[in-house]
Amino acid sequence: MRLKHPGFTLPLLLVALVLGCGGSEDGALSDPRPVVVSSIFPIGDLVQRLTGDLIRIEVLLPPGASPATFDVTPRQFMDLRDASLFLMIGGGLDEWVSHFPEATGGEAPVVRLSDGVPLLAGDGDEEGEAEYGHDHASGNPHIWLDPILVRDRILPTLSEALEEAFPENIGPIRVQATLLADSLTALDQEIREKLRPLTNRAFIATHSAWTYFANRYQLEEVGVIHAHPGQEPSSRALAALLEVARARKVACLFTEPQLGEVAARALATELSLPTCMLDPLGGAELEGRAGYFQLLRFNAQQLADGLGGAGP
Repeated sequence: MRLKHPGFTLPLLLVALVLGCGGSEDGALSDPRPVVVSSIFPIGDLVQRLTGDLIRIEVLLPPGASPATFDVTPRQFMDLRDASLFLMIGGGLDEWVSHFPEATGGEAPVVRLSDGVPLLAGDGDEEGEAEYGHDHASGNPHIWLDPILVRDRILPTLSEALEEAFPENIGPIRVQATLLADSLTALDQEIREKLRPLTNRAFIATHSAWTYFANRYQLEEVGVIHAHPGQEPSSRALAALLEVARARKVACLFTEPQLGEVAARALATELSLPTCMLDPLGGAELEGRAGYFQLLRFNAQQLADGLGGAGP
């Protein structure tokens, strides 16, 4: 049962039948706080930093799952029908979030955090600002992996949405937004210092999640294994990656827990290279990746180790 762009393929009748069976007796009733729903964990963690214990954060995408293949469950519709706010990245990543209010009969606003952000070219795109349905720009949606983009573009949008949804908490939210902006500035400097010693900055990733990060920190993404997440690369594409990796003296291949590792490990074997894991999404129960700041530090360290020749 899936909500996926470009069409809304989950039958509304089925959702209505599930909701008609009654609400969650143990979740919503046991926690009276208002609910904010985030499609992915990094955004949910930022919201938690802005609001503390004032609201309950629900993240739709579980650890290890890919937004491209995620199935929304009837229980999620049932548990979240009274949510106050839905947050999504947009850019083609998580369009299934936009259908929650319609499917549950609610009126909570849906905020696309990429609206107004010039997106780089995405998987298979020739131009980064091609339109994709409902006049929302498509392209590479992984803007949350650049802490300066988060500070300057995502954080103001988050703060405004939360202030509108919870006007009684404007004061605390604004205080935390200022503190969070300062922390993101410090995180940016920390990552710059960690990556500064690298001499060979060329890398091949599993997919194009790291383009914004690479641009920010003067790394060079010379290829991706899965040009279209969910599809295995062709033999021709793998041969081209082998040629690029040898020409650019790539030191490590990077895998991701949300996508298969078969092609990456085959390339690594052919090139006699180690693999290192990058994780664009993290999760509350993942050691070392259980928060936005931890996640960015984890990935910076993986890149420093892999590109510096200290990988596993």
